[in-house]
Amino acid sequence: MNGPGDVWNTVAAKWTEVAGQIDEADWEKPTTCDGWNVKDLVDHAMHWQAMGGGVLGAGTEPGQDWTTIQPALAAAFSDPTNLEGNADAFGGMPKQGVAGLVIGDLLVHTWDLARSIGADDTLPATAVESTLMGLQRLPDEMLRSENMFGPPVDVADDASAQDKLIAFVGRQP
Repeated sequence: MNGPGDVWNTVAAKWTEVAGQIDEADWEKPTTCDGWNVKDLVDHAMHWQAMGGGVLGAGTEPGQDWTTIQPALAAAFSDPTNLEGNADAFGGMPKQGVAGLVIGDLLVHTWDLARSIGADDTLPATAVESTLMGLQRLPDEMLRSENMFGPPVDVADDASAQDKLIAFVGRQP
C-alpha cells in the first residue's frame, strides 16, 4: 500500500464484504457500541464517510448510501490534491488527518459490524497498523471525547496488532 487512498480502498472493500452479509434479522441486533443496533452503526458509519468525503472533495453528504459514497470517496482519494490544506469543517485539522479519521472510523466500525452479525472480523493488517499509529498520535482529549472513543481496554503486550487497535479504541477484542 502506498498512501491513504490505498488504505481506504482496502478498508472499504472489507466494509463492503461485511455489510453485504447483513440480513433483515440483523438490523435490530445490538452492537459492540453501547446503545446502538446494527442500523444505528451503519447509519453512523455512512454519515461520517459522507461527511469526510465532502471535506476531501468527494462531493458526498450525509444521507447518501454506500453505493454513492464508496465510488465518490475512492475517486477523491485518488487525487492527492484533495489531501492538501486544512478542513474548516473539522476545526482546521489538516486534510491528511481527516483522511486518517475517515479510514479509522470505517475500519473500527467494520470490526464492530462483523462482530455484531457474526461475520469474519479480521481487518486488513496494513490498515490496522497505520490506523493504530495515527490514533496514538491524537491528543487524548480529542480521542476520548463523547463523539470518538471510550477509555482503552488492557491487552497483553504480545496481543495482535488488531487486538491492540480494538482495545485502544475502547472495545474488548
